[in-house]
This record gives sequence, structure tokens and C-alpha cells, in this order.
Amino acid sequence: MIGRTILSVVLLTLMLTSANAQERPTGLNCNLKVPPKEAGEEHNHGAILRIFPRAKNIGSTYSGCQTLFAAEQDRWVIVAMTEVVKGDPVRIWSEIETAPNFLACRYAKGKVVRGDREQCPDAQHILAKSMAPGCVERLRRLVEKNGLGTPLPKGCAYE
Repeated sequence: MIGRTILSVVLLTLMLTSANAQERPTGLNCNLKVPPKEAGEEHNHGAILRIFPRAKNIGSTYSGCQTLFAAEQDRWVIVAMTEVVKGDPVRIWSEIETAPNFLACRYAKGKVVRGDREQCPDAQHILAKSMAPGCVERLRRLVEKNGLGTPLPKGCAYE
């Protein structure tokens, strides 16, 4: 009887810890509903993505979230958030991503510290670099005019 009670307590604790680990992050920029006008841009599969704050603006004192937005019809959807603690990205959170192995990944100082290293995104890339606002459209027009292989417009480096 005592063994079952202990087992039940251990299992309940593990379930609560697992559920807690997947909770939406809290802190600066973790509750945004729409990207601010100064959010960076990226494009993927024809969709324009907005990223705030831009990676170049996340310093060693920043704690909060970097949020990745996608336009869906007439609204913005949060694709993912990277939780950052004192400039160090520690995890990715998403309502869309359902793979438990992906969401269980934890990072510290640029290394995977929890989760399957083979399935976790590379720690060096969990903060998304982006182009300045307006660059996706500028690049689209240049490619339309000059074709594939067109260099990035001036001021549109990924940072």
C-alpha cells in the first residue's frame, strides 16, 4: 500500500513537472498579440513572418520572449516563442508544434542541456535572425525584376 502511494505521488509529480515545463513563458514581450511595427521580417513557404524583438536587439540583460508571428488571413498567429533569460535562449514554446521531444528541449549557454540532441533544434539557431521591416517586400520586387540569385537589398542583412 505504501509502495503504491509513493508511486502515485512520484507519477503525479512527474506529470505536473511535464505540464509545467510546457506552459507559455511569461515576461517581457511574451504576451504580444500582434507584432510591433519595428518587428523584423522573414519569409518561408510564401508566408511573411514577423519576429520581435530582433535577435540583434537581445543583449545579455534581456529576459523575456522572442516571438515569431505569421499572418493568417486577417490576423496574426503566434507560431513560436523563444524564452530568453539574461540574454540566454533557454527553450522554445509553441501552441502549434505538438512534438513533445521538440518542446522538451532545454538550452543553456548555447548547448542542449535537456532533450534529445538529435531532435532538438540547434542551440545556435533558436533565436531567429531577421531582416529589417519592409525588406521581404523589397527583396520580392528585386527577385521579380532581376531573377533568382538577386543579392539582399542594402540594409536587409539577417541580424
